[in-house]
Amino acid sequence: MFLALPDAVWAIPRLAVQNGVSCVSCHVNPTGSGLRNEYGSSIVSLDELSWKPLSKQPKFTGALADHLRIGTDLRMQTYIHSEDEDQWERVSFPMQLELYGHWQITRSFQAYAAVDALRSNTEGWISMEFSRFNGFLRAGRMTPHFGLALDDHTTFVRGGNIKMKNGLNAEGMIFSPMRSSVATLEVGMNAGDFFLTASVSDGYVAGEAGSKTFTGRVEYSGMFLENSVLAGGSAMQEDDLFLVGIFGGAARGPFTWMGEVDLAGNWVGDGTSLASFSELSYSLVQGVTLTARYDFFDEDIGYLGNALSRTAAGIEFFPLPYVEFRSLVRVTKVASENERQNPELFFQLHLWY
Repeated sequence: MFLALPDAVWAIPRLAVQNGVSCVSCHVNPTGSGLRNEYGSSIVSLDELSWKPLSKQPKFTGALADHLRIGTDLRMQTYIHSEDEDQWERVSFPMQLELYGHWQITRSFQAYAAVDALRSNTEGWISMEFSRFNGFLRAGRMTPHFGLALDDHTTFVRGGNIKMKNGLNAEGMIFSPMRSSVATLEVGMNAGDFFLTASVSDGYVAGEAGSKTFTGRVEYSGMFLENSVLAGGSAMQEDDLFLVGIFGGAARGPFTWMGEVDLAGNWVGDGTSLASFSELSYSLVQGVTLTARYDFFDEDIGYLGNALSRTAAGIEFFPLPYVEFRSLVRVTKVASENERQNPELFFQLHLWY
């Protein structure tokens, strides 16, 4: 049942949109996500996220030495749902236990490892930076870099509904949290406000015995008309499967919007699938954010009645550094049904460093 719930091994793209920067600003991973760097751990987590910052710097923020760092993400979640209004079911469980390690071997070389203790999935790579071209070359086991890489895998542009489905053949795109990382060679380059990556992987969709997966992504992050903006596009191909998408976001004052639209060919049969995501958030005060979201998925745009839409509203509360409480209520509508389903409720505790 836990497969239906929000996950967050990824970064939080909204923070990048708000500041007009790339996710790598806070993470050791050159494409974002996972272990935070010193800035993400000591500055953002301590002073910029939490409602009540600490009065003094903690003695330990993950750095074991100048070139060694460890970290973790731990999430506990409660899920409440009902197929019958008279009977509600509540389930609580550990959702994520991710352990990270990073070694800055030299100024140009770094090594990284991440272990998912709950799903027995590992990620590990070495990276070499090229200061002359402001780029990098990375090799190891990882997930191809595509789209916003949202921190909720149940959004339809990620994995969508995996176990608790509504009768469709697929109810989301290919980025399921149950899909393992694969051997990948990736290159990336920063060109001013643009960030470009390209990679080749061992069959991310079909498995390592399948054909190669080719992925490309371009992103712009910066300022436009006094607004922080993010815009970009991604493409992926593996055998007959192709996936293309655009994404973006903008922030002004306390408001932040971000969205993504993806098309996949030959994902469900030989048809074309469509997924979209849109979220508007409002920063009430530091540490408290209100969110409203709309998701849509059509497993084959050539037919009627095989689509899902979902609306959601929630609140994210960071009471202290390295602590987050998240609650969300969402309602799903199946195109072939006349009435909306009963609401689903989520409550999540997130601890990290």
